[in-house]
Amino acid sequence: MWSNIIEQEHVKDILRNIHHSTKVSHAFIFYGKEGVGKDATALEFAKLVNCENAMPDSRQVNDKQEACNVCKSCKQISSFVSPNIKFITALPTGKSDSDKSVNPLESLDKEDFETYKKEIEKKAKDHYYNINIPNANNIRINSIRQIRNDVYLTGETGKKKVFIISRCEQMNPQSSNALLKILEEPPKDTILILTTSKLNSLLPTIIGRCQKIKFDSISTEGIKKYLLQSRSNLTEEQADFFSKLADGSISKAKEILDSYFLELRENVVELLRAVVSNKTLKLNREIESITKSRDKEKVKQALLFMILWFRDVTYKLNGNDKEIINSDKIENITKFCNRFESNNYKIITLIEEAIRDIDMNINLNLLLYNLIYKIKTNIEIKS
Repeated sequence: MWSNIIEQEHVKDILRNIHHSTKVSHAFIFYGKEGVGKDATALEFAKLVNCENAMPDSRQVNDKQEACNVCKSCKQISSFVSPNIKFITALPTGKSDSDKSVNPLESLDKEDFETYKKEIEKKAKDHYYNINIPNANNIRINSIRQIRNDVYLTGETGKKKVFIISRCEQMNPQSSNALLKILEEPPKDTILILTTSKLNSLLPTIIGRCQKIKFDSISTEGIKKYLLQSRSNLTEEQADFFSKLADGSISKAKEILDSYFLELRENVVELLRAVVSNKTLKLNREIESITKSRDKEKVKQALLFMILWFRDVTYKLNGNDKEIINSDKIENITKFCNRFESNNYKIITLIEEAIRDIDMNINLNLLLYNLIYKIKTNIEIKS
């Protein structure tokens, strides 16, 4: 059902109209930033074109329909066990791709195959889940050859075979050229849906043979609602914080939830407390905590949290509380504003310069100490 898709109302309208017209294109490209529901929508459309009991659209839009979500076909597609869909994703290297007879899944070693199965199971439970298989950097040519073998097989009467190529920008030149041959002569009962966050990385000849549908970022409220429904342990304040930080992407919100982000943010808050209170030992401890793994990306993220903090201070001073991202830290931000005067524009510029310097192999501890010294000169106690 279309209610399974978060927002993307204009995309739903396009697909409703396509299905209603019965003139379904043989190939689509769903494009937009990562984590906005491109794969989920592709699966929903696959359900609709194969549904055994399509229902009147819940929005009561003319005679348009949506998948029933309960028939055998819908359930099989949702669970990735339908003979009418094939979901193609990047895979680790298995047996040589030069052997055209090798099924790409059968060529995986046992460990990689088990990982693949577990990832597909997670995707089946949550269509917004991003499949993550170690060392799976390319969509292999044998995966595309498998499509070419399957598209010409006789399918079920009245059904359409739907091939979803997820993150299709991961196709290498050989895979892309193999796909192009399929697009040149597609069978009538077949639909190919390519999903990508990098449209311009695809061959122009592939783009030209597909109907392009653009996906928008998801609103902060949409992400917040999803997080509260999927993570029962989250408070409203935490969900609000994560949704604002997610930049319109469900997958980014989940990545933040499942990583060290919360702990790192606490490190940054404590670091700034140490700066304004002149607690040298605490300052040293927090800097060491941030840099001990020598992880440049982690240090960059810490500095991004600093930027968010001083932006939030600016919003608070301007009475624009609704824009504050660290909404669960509003009390701390208010206290900072009441006690200190800070040149927030200058501080944010200094932090942005430090982020650029990280990739120049500068000692991370030294970089942070220098930055903290510069930040401190731009903060004064109110008289």
